[in-house]
Amino acid sequence: MKNIKYTSTIILAGLLTVAGSGCKKFLEMKPVDNRVAENFYKTEKDANEALNSVYDALQWHTNAGGGGFSPDPMLADIASDDSYAGGASRSDSPDMIQVDQQKIAATNSLIRVYWSNHYTGIYRANLLLQKLPDINMPAAAKAKMAAECKFLRAFFYFDLVKWFGSIPLITVPQNPGEYCVANASPAQTFNQIAQDLVDAIQVLDKSDLRTSKAHATRWSAEGLLGRVYLFYKGVYKAELQAGSTAVNAQYVLTQLQDLISNSGHDLLSTYADNFTKANEFSKESVWEISYSNDNPWYDWNYIQGGEGNMQPLMQAPRIEGDPLYSTGWSFAPVTQELYNSYEANDPRRAATIINMETELKGKVSPGYQHTGFFSKKYTTTAEYRPTTGQYELNWGNNYRSIRFADVLLMAAELDLTNGGSQAQNYLNRVRNRVSLGSKTVSLAAIYQERRAELALEGVRYWDLLRQGLPVAAQAITITGKKGPGYTGDQVDYNVTFNQATRGLFPIPQSELDQCSSVLKPNF
Repeated sequence: MKNIKYTSTIILAGLLTVAGSGCKKFLEMKPVDNRVAENFYKTEKDANEALNSVYDALQWHTNAGGGGFSPDPMLADIASDDSYAGGASRSDSPDMIQVDQQKIAATNSLIRVYWSNHYTGIYRANLLLQKLPDINMPAAAKAKMAAECKFLRAFFYFDLVKWFGSIPLITVPQNPGEYCVANASPAQTFNQIAQDLVDAIQVLDKSDLRTSKAHATRWSAEGLLGRVYLFYKGVYKAELQAGSTAVNAQYVLTQLQDLISNSGHDLLSTYADNFTKANEFSKESVWEISYSNDNPWYDWNYIQGGEGNMQPLMQAPRIEGDPLYSTGWSFAPVTQELYNSYEANDPRRAATIINMETELKGKVSPGYQHTGFFSKKYTTTAEYRPTTGQYELNWGNNYRSIRFADVLLMAAELDLTNGGSQAQNYLNRVRNRVSLGSKTVSLAAIYQERRAELALEGVRYWDLLRQGLPVAAQAITITGKKGPGYTGDQVDYNVTFNQATRGLFPIPQSELDQCSSVLKPNF
C-alpha cells in the first residue's frame, strides 16, 4: 500500500520567535512569505496543515541543529539485551556505543536530538490546541483535531518520560522569557498523558488506519493507554489519575477489551506479513508511523524535511550483491541471547532475525560488534529500495508502533493480575497464530511471549524496566560471552547495566546550561 505522508508546508507559522533589540531592523522588513503566524490559523485548511506538522515530527530521526541519527525503536533495542550498538567501527558512533554500554554522557548528541525533536512535536500540538477555538471550522472537526493533538502530545511525552523521567511538562505554547521550565515529577507527566488519552478516546474515530489515512484512531489511543499504564505501574508502583477518572487496572483492561472486541483489528494469518509493504496499515496495526519515498529527498543538511525512515538503512548488513537486501550501516546487530531465546519450532525467529550464515548470499563486511545476526523486520528489503533521491534518506518502511498481538498480551497481563478469566485465551491467540502449543498462562509466560512476538520492535527494554531494575540488570549485563558468529574482542560485547541511572538518559547538558536556574539533572 502506498504510504500516507505527513508532509507539512508550515515553515514560519508560529514555529520560531525572534526577539531582542538587535533584531529591530530585521523585524521591520516585510516578510518574504505571506503565510506567517499573524494570518495563519484562520481556516480549516490552515488547521489541517498545522495538524500535519504535528504528525510530521513523528518521523524525525535527526534535526537541523546537527547530531547523530536516533530512531527510537533502534535506540531502545540497543539499550536492551536484544541488540548491540554496531556500526562500521568502534569510532563510527561513540554516542550509540554509550547507549549500548549504559554509560551515557549528558553531552551525547543522540539524546539532545531526541529531546529537541519530541519537544518540537509537543510545541506544535500545544500551539494548534491553543489556536483551534478561534478557527472557522465545524465544531465536530475541531473536536476530532483536538483529540488527535492530545493523542500525539501523549505519544511524544510518553517517549520522553520513559527515557528521561523528571522532565518539563508544557501544555501551552511558551512566550519569550518562558522557555525554561522546571522538572515535573514523573507522576505529573504520566497523569497528563493519561488525561490526554482519556480525552482522546472519547472523540477519535472508531476507524482503522487505512480509513483514517494514518491518523490516530480511538483504538490507537486505547492501545497506547495500555502501554502507558503497564509501564507506569511497573516502574513507579502507582495508579494513574486523569482528572476525576481513576485510570487503574480495571479501567485500562476495559479499554483494551473494547479494542479487542469492537475494533475489527485482528492478527494477520502469517506473522511475517506484518512487515511487508503490502501490509502497511493492516488489520493488525493499531498505531503505525508512516514513512515514504514518494517525495524523493536529497538534502543531508535537513533530512527531516523528507519522508524517509533512517532505521532500516542503519541496521541493515553491509553487503554487496545480495538479491534480497541492499547495503546498510550494520548498527544494532542482534545478540546471540535473542536468537537463543526462541522455542525451537517458533517461526517468529526466522521472520525477525537475518542469519548471515544461512540467508545472506552476497559479500558481507563485518562491522563493529558483528554477531552474524541482523534485524529482518526493519531493513533494506528489495521492495522498499529507493529508486530516486539520496539512497540513504528515502527508505519508506512504516514503523508498526502498536500491533494487535501486543494488545492481546497487554490484556492477558492485566486480566491475569486482576482476577479475570480471559488471560489464557489471549495468550493462546498469539501462540496459535504461529502454530505453537498452548502454554499455561503466567506472568513469566507472558513476558517470554512478548519477547518472541515483539522482538526488535523497540519494546523489550521497557518490558525489562517495568519488571524492576534487578531483572533488567540480570538480563542486560553480559560478561565473558561471545556467540559463534561474533567478530572482535570480548570486551566489545561486555555490558553492565547501570542501576544508578534507573535506565534513564541524562537530561541533555545543553538544556541544563540554558536553564540552570530551574532545570535540574534527573539523576
